[in-house]
Amino acid sequence: SQEVSQDESVQAEDLGVGDPNVLPDSPFYFFKNLSRGIQNLFTFNPIKKTELKEKFANEKLVEVRKMIEENKDQDEINQAIENYQKETERAKQAAEKIKETAAENEKVGKFLDKFIQQQILHQKILQKLETQVSTTTLAKIQEAREKHLEKFGEVMTKLENKKNISERLEKNLQDIKGSEFKDFKNLELLKELEEKVPEAAKEAIQKAQENALRRLKDDLSQMSPENQDKFKLYIDKIQDNAERKTEILENLRSELKESPQLREKLLETRDKILEKIEVKDCL
Repeated sequence: SQEVSQDESVQAEDLGVGDPNVLPDSPFYFFKNLSRGIQNLFTFNPIKKTELKEKFANEKLVEVRKMIEENKDQDEINQAIENYQKETERAKQAAEKIKETAAENEKVGKFLDKFIQQQILHQKILQKLETQVSTTTLAKIQEAREKHLEKFGEVMTKLENKKNISERLEKNLQDIKGSEFKDFKNLELLKELEEKVPEAAKEAIQKAQENALRRLKDDLSQMSPENQDKFKLYIDKIQDNAERKTEILENLRSELKESPQLREKLLETRDKILEKIEVKDCL
């Protein structure tokens, strides 16, 4: 559906980079990396250096996606995934160096807003790629996605005061373009993030989940029956872990005590997902 596309599709320009013309399997890729090295060498401001490394990570993720789309050699794709992971680690290390100035430097706050939005988009791309690759590459993509979530949580909790994490995270989730149902997709990300962030930040992530669930409940309550049926289709088509879908639906149903018809629709949707799980387990 259109809403699923709005919440899952990420363009290269959304990450502030162009569509790659030279890919890692090209003999000319050396010059691309050389250019990156020169840019990094002559960038001295800690925040700008971190932003530059984030840009390189964005580029390398888009390169991975294009290599998969063009059905490149499996080993070349796996190497490109590893290169992306190394770049995200470099970006994390660079971000840690600006921690000391985070409290008094407003530029750190602006960097963090941009960082959060881009990491959310990384997760969307990686999750989509999980449905487009072979079994061998799937394991590499899943590993990259889990480690990326960990780095995302670590940087966010180091650069932001614990009491402000929920508000900043919610603000940036809302700022990313998407459908009228995007809070469901946001809830999925928040639940995954909660599993990866340091213990000190879990309460803030849980608060963000509660607010996203409340917004989704209010939006659904005010929708026409036709749009509520659209939401059912959206749930069926959106890429997500089936067990997590049912968990979110159960939480949503518990919030809709005054909407019995909508509760019934969500129950039908949940049961349909459970049937798919049972069939899959039997295969």
